[in-house]
Amino acid sequence: MSLERHLRTHVEELLGDKVDSLSVRLKIENAITKMKIASADNYETISALSLHWDSDDTGSKLDSDLFIETISKLHCAKTKLETDIRILGNNESIFSLVGEIINRAKSMTALRKLFVLHYAGHGAPSNNASHLIITSTICNEPLATAPHLNMSYIKESLRELASTTSGLDILLILDCCCAATAGRGATQIVGERLELMAATSSRGLSNSRLDGITFTQSWCVAFETLFNRGKSFTCDDIHLCITKEQELEQFPGLFVLREGWKVPISFHSSANSISSPSFPFASGTQSFVVTAFHLVESPDSRALQELVAYLEHSPVQISVIAALPISSTLLVLRVPRYFQEALVLPRLVIF
Repeated sequence: MSLERHLRTHVEELLGDKVDSLSVRLKIENAITKMKIASADNYETISALSLHWDSDDTGSKLDSDLFIETISKLHCAKTKLETDIRILGNNESIFSLVGEIINRAKSMTALRKLFVLHYAGHGAPSNNASHLIITSTICNEPLATAPHLNMSYIKESLRELASTTSGLDILLILDCCCAATAGRGATQIVGERLELMAATSSRGLSNSRLDGITFTQSWCVAFETLFNRGKSFTCDDIHLCITKEQELEQFPGLFVLREGWKVPISFHSSANSISSPSFPFASGTQSFVVTAFHLVESPDSRALQELVAYLEHSPVQISVIAALPISSTLLVLRVPRYFQEALVLPRLVIF
């Protein structure tokens, strides 16, 4: 079945109720505005929170202290920085902790804001290996009997917040064993960015201070090295700095995972540092999708012609493939994949 015939046959099922051309234009303008906000160079507010267990035996308190001290360098005249360390107790409730974390992220008032969550300590997969569990100790006792919390649930809650809060980006930095488990089940989020940076060996283990240098220590050394260069940098740069300059063989699985628009979160070493535009408005390398709107107007209506003219001059690469007459009009567009996600429309074809 051809794409045109498929669309004509299943338009109601795929696209839902009809909309008018003005509504389509407003939807596209809103998506462009959100993307411009998301690609702004500097955050007005950064909130960083580090977690560690009070009864942890890996020296994670030192890692939390070091992380907060390091990231505090981002404070400048144009960026308000809030930092805190949250000590986890043995009777901790995941629901109350998630409530604290979400409220902290929601309380940030700015057009552009970044929430950073760091954890240092023990980690292990859940029984079905689908979630990352953080725990005060895993030694020789079963995980069920040790104090533990579901880090994947915390991540999923932050993902949901990012998808509904304009201008909010989320960065998670995990220094624990089996950290890669937290990256499972990644989904596309509409709007902002969620980024996870962690390190793990092929066996899922991470070094504690008793065994050698920790991932937090490596991250902080790389961060300071890049910060002192006076240019903007991302977690990819931190990744390269760790693996290239320190040659840490214990972290062969160091990775950066991005959800949403997959645009890197940038750090700025001073109020004057400027990065190149990060959002690929005119990039020729991104993938495209075919999507569509079900319009109330006929293909030769003035309202639809004005909409097509607007689309042709949009800052996003939008191509009108067809305006098919059905009971009304099916407007078929070729748009960048990230833009289709912002519009919350179905993907008909990906290429």
